[in-house]
Amino acid sequence: MDLREDTNTAEAAEQSVFTAKLINVRPLVNMLKTIGFRPRAICTISTSGIVFTVEDAQCIVAQAYLRPTLFSIFDYNTQLAKELNMARLAEIDSEAHGEEVEAASEITQISLPLDNLIECLSLFYGPSGSSSLPGLSGSNQGGIQSTTAALGNQNPLDLRGATTAHIAFNGPGSDFELVLEERGTISMCRLATFIPEVPVDLEFSKFPTIQQLIIRSEWLRDAFNELDPTSDAVTLSISSTAPYFRISTIGNNGSTDMTYSKDEQILESFYCYEEQENRYKLSQILKCRQALAMSDKTKIRVNQRGFLSFQFMIPTDVDVSFVNFVYAPLLHADELGDDTMRYA
Repeated sequence: MDLREDTNTAEAAEQSVFTAKLINVRPLVNMLKTIGFRPRAICTISTSGIVFTVEDAQCIVAQAYLRPTLFSIFDYNTQLAKELNMARLAEIDSEAHGEEVEAASEITQISLPLDNLIECLSLFYGPSGSSSLPGLSGSNQGGIQSTTAALGNQNPLDLRGATTAHIAFNGPGSDFELVLEERGTISMCRLATFIPEVPVDLEFSKFPTIQQLIIRSEWLRDAFNELDPTSDAVTLSISSTAPYFRISTIGNNGSTDMTYSKDEQILESFYCYEEQENRYKLSQILKCRQALAMSDKTKIRVNQRGFLSFQFMIPTDVDVSFVNFVYAPLLHADELGDDTMRYA
């Protein structure tokens, strides 16, 4: 980046609630794809980073956490964000208490089209990952305004296939702006943003965690590959005695049962305060497969109500990022008094 670019970035930061720069967008794209099973996401921006949240059927909540260290520039204008957010919150709820408004105004929260965001960030290399530099063009589709132009100056790092991105957001009602550059070609995209609905909170932390373990992701990937796809539910059991960790399904092809010992080569840590066995909808559990495929380790937690948390530790070029999935358990037939399955 030259001095002129530094000056332009500083001026933009003064006017924007949020500005950031990525040297390479691929880690961001990969993280967003892990939760891309829904078309829209809630984006929460704060001094701690960015969190993208999606939910499905009020029984699964997935979040991708992006810490500031992932970015070469990360500037969140707390004072401007507070001013804009407090004015908006006062309009929405004039009876809200001052302390509540003050706390809520410290973060910026918007709803945006996740599928379109991934599409924009992948513009230069496409879904297959191969570089595909476009020519001079412009478009406006599905809430995306995009302009692409070929410039004479080259990527100073000469990174083949490494797309840099400048991100800016000017506050509630503004577009989410992206400026992408690869080897002298620049594309500008604007995504429409919306006031988010109240997000679903499965309140995992509201009840104490009674079981926790960290497993090498390769073992969990093998287990998921063995699950019977005709099964409606998958059962997870964690016990203080052998078998310590068990995953099982029953489907048209028979039963599948996988058990794991407390061998340090498999389970890096293990904690079981109370033995419990819970069932979860298999089709929902499998939505985490992309995050699992990218991760090195997985932290599994179960709280007192049987809610399940998968936290995937995903390495990037500069840091370790996290993707978290929380699942509501299925109630057993004997609890319902019939043969149906419902969420707790």
